[in-house]
Amino acid sequence: MEHPKPSRMPRTIGTEVWMTAPTYSEECSGPSAETRSAPQRWRAFGKSFGHVGVLICVTLAGLASSSPACAAAGQWQAGARAGVAWLDGPRWGPSAEAFLRYGIGDSVDLDLQLLTSFHPFQPSAKAAEGAPAGSAAGDTALPWLAGVAPALMYRWDVLRFVPYAGAGVGAYAGHGLEGRESGLQFGVSGRVGVEWLLNRDVVLSTQVSAHLALTESPIPAPWIQLGVGAGYVWGW
Repeated sequence: MEHPKPSRMPRTIGTEVWMTAPTYSEECSGPSAETRSAPQRWRAFGKSFGHVGVLICVTLAGLASSSPACAAAGQWQAGARAGVAWLDGPRWGPSAEAFLRYGIGDSVDLDLQLLTSFHPFQPSAKAAEGAPAGSAAGDTALPWLAGVAPALMYRWDVLRFVPYAGAGVGAYAGHGLEGRESGLQFGVSGRVGVEWLLNRDVVLSTQVSAHLALTESPIPAPWIQLGVGAGYVWGW
C-alpha cells in the first residue's frame, strides 16, 4: 500500500518564501505515530501482538519437542545412586543403591532397588575401634543394612523435569546393629524423587526412600535413604 506523499510546505526566511522539498526519510516512513488515525494504530498493535504470539508458540513447541518422554511401555532404565542413610540408634551413615526399571505404561514403571548402608557412627562401632583385638567389643563388625525393594512408580512428565512417587514391599537384613540380633525381615517401602533428562539416553535423579518393617523386627525403623545418581535408558 503506498503512503500519501507529504505536500511541499512553504518556509519563510526573512522576507523570501522557499518551497521545502520532502526528505527521503519522510517519503519512505509514511505518517508518524502522532498523525496516524485510531484504526491504523490498532492495526499496527495487532500486527506486533501477532508476531509475539507466534514467537511464544514456536518457543514452547521447541521445548516440548526437545524433551523426550522419560519412559514408555517396554523401555528400560538402569543406574545407581550414592548418598546418606539414617537409622534409629545406628544414626547416620553412607549409603548406595542400584536400580533397574521397566516401563509397563506411559506413566507407570516397575522399579527394583538393591540398597545398602553402613553405620560407623553407631556408639558400639566407635567403642569397637578402640577395643583390643579378641575382646567382645573388638569383635563387633561394622554395622550394615541391606535390602531388596520392588515397587510400582507413577511419573509426571513436565518437560525435562520428571517428578515421581512409588510404593512397594521389601526384604531387609542387617548385621551388627546395636542391641539387635541379625536377621531377615519383610516390610513396606515408599519413595519420591525427581529426574532431569540430560539427553535421550542419560537421566540424572535424586530420591528419598523410607522402609518400614511390618512386624517385630531386629532392624531399626524407619530406614531412610537420600541418594543422588544417574541412569542409562534404552529400548526406545
